[in-house]
Amino acid sequence: MTFVKRLFVILLPLLLAACTLIDDDLSVCGKQVLINYQLQLHTELSVQLQAELATEPELPVRRALERWLAPIFVDTDIDVDLRFYSAEQDELEVHRTDTLHDRHTSFTVILPKENYMHLAVANVHSSTNIELLDDEHSSTLHLSLPDEPEHHSLEAGIFSSRLPIEVSDTMQELHVMMYMINSAVVLVMDTTACSELAAIDGYVSGAANGFAVYDSIYDYSASRAVRMDRVPMAETATSVSRRARTTDNVPYACVAAAVMPTQDSTAWHITLTSTLSGNRHTSTTLTIDEPLQAGSLRLIKLAMGEDGGLTPVSDNTEVGATVELDWKKGDDHDIEI
Repeated sequence: MTFVKRLFVILLPLLLAACTLIDDDLSVCGKQVLINYQLQLHTELSVQLQAELATEPELPVRRALERWLAPIFVDTDIDVDLRFYSAEQDELEVHRTDTLHDRHTSFTVILPKENYMHLAVANVHSSTNIELLDDEHSSTLHLSLPDEPEHHSLEAGIFSSRLPIEVSDTMQELHVMMYMINSAVVLVMDTTACSELAAIDGYVSGAANGFAVYDSIYDYSASRAVRMDRVPMAETATSVSRRARTTDNVPYACVAAAVMPTQDSTAWHITLTSTLSGNRHTSTTLTIDEPLQAGSLRLIKLAMGEDGGLTPVSDNTEVGATVELDWKKGDDHDIEI
């Protein structure tokens, strides 16, 4: 037997015994913990769209929204960011990123015996316009939108969870529920009466600009305007156009945005600008009293008049509209949709 083989034979039992000899201090070997993650979606996208867009002329709108909203109300193939903070020192001990391929997914994590605060977020790394900041401590970890007066719609549904855990000899499995923290708002506009419509721009104001993961508290300290995207009616559409109408002659224009929730006791607003032929503009400001809640989809139907002004249909009684004709468009909100 060579010297190397003899040395291996001598050291192998010592290495195997290392984990069994450590009793009080498991900082080397740790404990295998199976963690089951489950995404909770409160909105059944297809069911809600079928209920609210039930007529034959609205069918192209429904199909277009199903495509556009799919990345928002998603429960498979999303990225997760898992963090385990020591409960005593509130310092980051273990950090892992992975992918959930199903609404129910399990991971095995090795943790020393200790008390932890486990914080998890999902889809943050899939979105270019939201950041995970101040991750040194669980108490400071938060999500933040860009520090700009205006920004684009969120690109995905964002999920979050918080769970205090104690890793002990008897503890082997955990269950973590992840809840959606952002929302979506959709405007469906019947443009039949406005024959001169060339484009429509819009943005949402009054939504939160941040979210504290540990406390599940939204931050409304800064005012942000979220640009709304045009939802193409044609499934083959690949480019973003400023034209409100599509080649399939659907009598609807549709804009949408994924945003953070709004405050419970404060109205929020959507500002829309209709551009007519001859570079004429009409501005409509919607005031919505009902809050936009986390995980929800809010669909608002509007009728456009000949002058480009918008009026909520009868089932949107909590939505008020103020129309300003011959509005002089500035440079602050020139939104490509």
